[in-house]
Amino acid sequence: MRFTLYVFSLVIYKTRNTTIGLFMKNDVARDISYATSANGLMGQLFIRSIENITGRIGLIKRAKDYDIEVAKGRNFWEVIVERYNIKMNIIKGSLEDIPKKGPVVIVSNHPFGILDGLLLGYILSNTRNDFKIIANRVFRKAKDLDEVVLPISFEENREGNLQNINTRNEAIRFLKGGGIVGIFPGGTVATSAKLFSRPLDPFWKRFTSKLILKSGATVVPIFFGGSNSRLFQIASHMSYNLRMALLIREFGRKVDRKVDVAIGKKIGSKYLQRYSKDLDGMMEYLRVQSYLLSNDPNQTFENGLFLG
Repeated sequence: MRFTLYVFSLVIYKTRNTTIGLFMKNDVARDISYATSANGLMGQLFIRSIENITGRIGLIKRAKDYDIEVAKGRNFWEVIVERYNIKMNIIKGSLEDIPKKGPVVIVSNHPFGILDGLLLGYILSNTRNDFKIIANRVFRKAKDLDEVVLPISFEENREGNLQNINTRNEAIRFLKGGGIVGIFPGGTVATSAKLFSRPLDPFWKRFTSKLILKSGATVVPIFFGGSNSRLFQIASHMSYNLRMALLIREFGRKVDRKVDVAIGKKIGSKYLQRYSKDLDGMMEYLRVQSYLLSNDPNQTFENGLFLG
C-alpha cells in the first residue's frame, strides 16, 4: 500500500524535527502504488496498470518537490493538503475539542482510505507535536515509519496476535506518557454490506477497547462524511485486487474538494470503565458515537462488509 505509505511517511519529519535525507524524492514518488498488496506478479501488474490508467501519474506530479517546502520549515501535512487542494469543512466541534495534554485516543470511521488517513494526520499535527497512528503492519515496509506508525495485524494467527500484543503494549506506554494516538478501529475501508446498500465500517475490533482501558485514555470520536464510489463498492464484492487497484482512483476523485469532518466531545476513561467486561459493547458504543456526528438525517448504523 505504498500510496498510503507516502501519506503516513510524512509524519516522520514532524516527529524528528529534522530533515532526514528528503525521503520523498522523485524516485520514491514514482513507486506510489497499492500493487504490493497483491500476491503474485500478475496481480501486482494488474493493480499497477489500473492505477496508471485511473490517475496515479497525475497525483504523483501534484506532490512533486513538496519536500522543498518542508525543508524550509513548513508543516508537511499542510503542504500536502494544499497540493491536493483538500479543504476540511468542520461541521461539528472543533480542533479545540481535542485535549492538548494527557493520554488521548482518537477513533474514527474509515470511509475513504488514503484521504481520511491524510486528514487524520493533519488533525493530529495541529493538536500535538508528537503523535502516533496505529496502522496495518504493511507500513513497516518503510523503515523510517517505525518511529511513528504502530503496526497492527488483522490476521487471526499466532504471528498476528504477537504483533498486536507488542503494538498494544507500546501504545499503552506512549499513552501513559501523555501521548495521543489515532486509529481506525474498523481496520478496513468502509464497504457496503450489499452491492447497493450504504457503505459503512464493519464492526470495530476489540483491540482499541483494550488499549483504552489499560491506558486510562480519554477518547475523542471523529467522523468523516462521504464514501467511496459505487464502482468501488461493487468491485469490493468481486475482487480483492480490483478493490485495491481502485483506491488511488478514489483518492483522485476527492482532490480539489471539501470533506465534511465532525469532532466529537471527549469521553472520559471513567465512563468507559463500565465496559470493562463488555469489550464488544464498548466498541459498538464508540462506533455509534462516531456515526452520530454525521449531519445526514438518514444516517444508519449497521455494519458494513467485513473483509477480514
